[in-house]
Amino acid sequence: MSPIAARCGPTPRAQGTCHRAMCIALVFTFALAYATSSAAQSRNARQALNGVQLPDNPLQGRLLFEQRLCNRCHRIAGDGPGIGPDLGKGHFVGRFLDLGAALWNHVPGMSVSVEAADMAWPELSDDEAVQLIAFLYYIEYLGRPGDPITGRKLFASKGCAACHTVGDGGDKVGPDLGELRHFASPLYIAQAIWNHGPSMLESMRGMAMRPPEFDEGDLADLSAYLRHAVEPVLQERLLLAPGNPNQGHAVFDAKGCSSCHAVRGRGGREGPDLSESSLHRSAEATAGIMWNHSVTMIARMRDKGLSWPRFTTPELADLIAYLYFLPFDDPPGDPKLGLEVFTTRSCVDCHAGEAGAMHPGPDLAGSDAARSPPSLVASMWNHAPFMKEAILAEGRPWPELTGDDLRNLLAFLRQE
Repeated sequence: MSPIAARCGPTPRAQGTCHRAMCIALVFTFALAYATSSAAQSRNARQALNGVQLPDNPLQGRLLFEQRLCNRCHRIAGDGPGIGPDLGKGHFVGRFLDLGAALWNHVPGMSVSVEAADMAWPELSDDEAVQLIAFLYYIEYLGRPGDPITGRKLFASKGCAACHTVGDGGDKVGPDLGELRHFASPLYIAQAIWNHGPSMLESMRGMAMRPPEFDEGDLADLSAYLRHAVEPVLQERLLLAPGNPNQGHAVFDAKGCSSCHAVRGRGGREGPDLSESSLHRSAEATAGIMWNHSVTMIARMRDKGLSWPRFTTPELADLIAYLYFLPFDDPPGDPKLGLEVFTTRSCVDCHAGEAGAMHPGPDLAGSDAARSPPSLVASMWNHAPFMKEAILAEGRPWPELTGDDLRNLLAFLRQE
């Protein structure tokens, strides 16, 4: 057995869910402390995505997840009782209202568990609805723990060993990467590689080597190898703060990304519009995609007279968090289709869609529920027990909804 295998036991890929849950808990603990100190700095930088005000620290929703006792039924990457689905396994993808619709469709099953446990229905404010959904959406950003054994193989196959040593201070072209052992985050490794990109690529050209390309998981595995090969004690490990999507927009502009890339049609045209790219993936995976395009990027930036963008902590994490949340934004709905949803999903049986009409439920035209996507989700969620009682008492099926249904419904209610 190799020294790494003996030290680490079964690989993290074999124990993925358990290790990932521990990773989330560790990052979450650090994130709360970081958020407290940095909240004032980013308050002015916050961006509202079509009425959804993203939190500076999406991991803060974990507190709400526990306070509302969601963890009594749901696991997060293997951590929990497992009565409901594991929410750390890719269940939460899509835009904000897609996830709001998933919560709504979950009401009948969840209400049975709540009643059986003699619990109060967990109500949410508008902000809390955003915090909870953003947290669940953000879990994939954290990625999985790396496998140090796989990382050692990658260190050789990607050509890293040709220029770098790990912990033995050998005579190589590049620095001893054992110095990176303190950093528990694969994103810090990615940042170090990126910042040295031009000099690394120049050295590799001189050695007739092809630049390495990274697949999803590679940087996590390399990071795990560097940590375990030198075996730092736990107290030496340093965590990067989780990315702040609100600060990331400013980093995107400051580093010149917008000179080549557009976001929702605004920006350069040489590179792809990043709002149309699939970047809802782990942070280290997106960092790998950035690196894989570095050769082309360096050439284009040189032609434009732009310098290579270098990142300080936590700029890269913020940038990737910003890109990660681009698909979270809801496009405008169609009020005509919203009227159809209002009538065919039984909303009209209890609620007025037009001011002045008489119905047992509140008038929704121009109501607080129509103020924003979070208002609609929170209002529907908080009134779900009453709606369920009224709907099921009449023998009608629960009206399941899609994200498009909610977008169109919101557009209809807003125009009244």
